[in-house]
Amino acid sequence: MNKKRILSLAIVFGMAFLIAGCNSNENESVNEKENDNAKKYEEVFKETDAVAHDFMVVKIEQNYPEILKYLSSKGIEELKEKRDYLLDNHEYPNGFQKLDGKYELRRYDNFYSEDSDGVYYRYISPDDKGKLINSWIILEKDNEKEWKVKSYYGKRPDEINDSNAETGTVLHELPVEDDED
Repeated sequence: MNKKRILSLAIVFGMAFLIAGCNSNENESVNEKENDNAKKYEEVFKETDAVAHDFMVVKIEQNYPEILKYLSSKGIEELKEKRDYLLDNHEYPNGFQKLDGKYELRRYDNFYSEDSDGVYYRYISPDDKGKLINSWIILEKDNEKEWKVKSYYGKRPDEINDSNAETGTVLHELPVEDDED
């Protein structure tokens, strides 16, 4: 009886090590691709990082006249269709400064190539109740070869899922709150 238990336990541990080994190889290959892409497309990312950051700021402040400058033509049409009544407004001046650095901006460089549709970003910031909210920015080149935001209502790209949502390059890290007891 003890031999069966020991054999069963050995099989379970063996499978666990095998699974852990496979997962670490997968993570290593994702990290290697991120590093390769970050280096390979460094000039592209310099440009898109600035656009994504600036768009994030005006979106947090809901500065619609400025938001329109960053959107693609389709993005402008979509925003006008849904929020035409707000397009002259700047709802929260200094809203970004009030965050006091409490946001995260992440670039998913491992999904970019010359053949891909664009560069993906996610930013996390607290809403007015302090709950952290994910927002997505997808940048694509327009006809004039300028980087534009595809949609004000950026949705998580299909390529990004729960298993790879924490990959990529963190451009600004969300500060860890110290719990005061």
